[in-house]
Amino acid sequence: MAAPMFAFLLGLTWLVLTPVCVWLLFGRGHRGLLRVTGALTLAALQAATMVVGFTQEAARTPARTVAVRAPHTDAGPPAGVAPSTGAVAAPSPAPTGSPACDSRIPDPEAVRLSFRGRSLHGLTVYWPASPAQCDTATVAVHQAGHRLRIWVQEGATAPQARHPEGAHHVPVRVEQGTASLSLRLSPVTRHHRRYVAINGQTGTKIPLRSHIS
Repeated sequence: MAAPMFAFLLGLTWLVLTPVCVWLLFGRGHRGLLRVTGALTLAALQAATMVVGFTQEAARTPARTVAVRAPHTDAGPPAGVAPSTGAVAAPSPAPTGSPACDSRIPDPEAVRLSFRGRSLHGLTVYWPASPAQCDTATVAVHQAGHRLRIWVQEGATAPQARHPEGAHHVPVRVEQGTASLSLRLSPVTRHHRRYVAINGQTGTKIPLRSHIS
């Protein structure tokens, strides 16, 4: 209770003495001694206020306790005493293996044709690779005149799943974010001057890249 009472008296002193000190400092006809007295009084009040502020701040700050570890706590258990079983074992880190294959039907973005003589010998299909890209895919190509209808499905498919006639399971290559597969066609496939590649799932056209002879 002493600190709050002292702070109250200090505030009351400020209230009473401040006008007097201002009058002593700036009043007309006052000599140097009176002005010095007023200045010293204000300085003393200011110093007392700072001391009270520091004291109250220190009283509000909780004392810090420092835990001292006993020397015997670093040593192992005494001979003949079994270790405590109450400790909880840290969980083992989860395995960081590669993600599962993302089985899906991709959307081809380009097709490149290869020829042998006047026969269409093979083709390569390109599409954007996924973060969990499969390393195999099922592909089928049906030719009707100058149209090449292409079906592609990534990943291993169920045995009962229906595929277009002549489907093949081929490996997938990934390079610079692009997945691709190559399929060798029958040499009896007739050569047309201008082929059109069609997405078998959507019926949309697939752009053709430069032919390979």
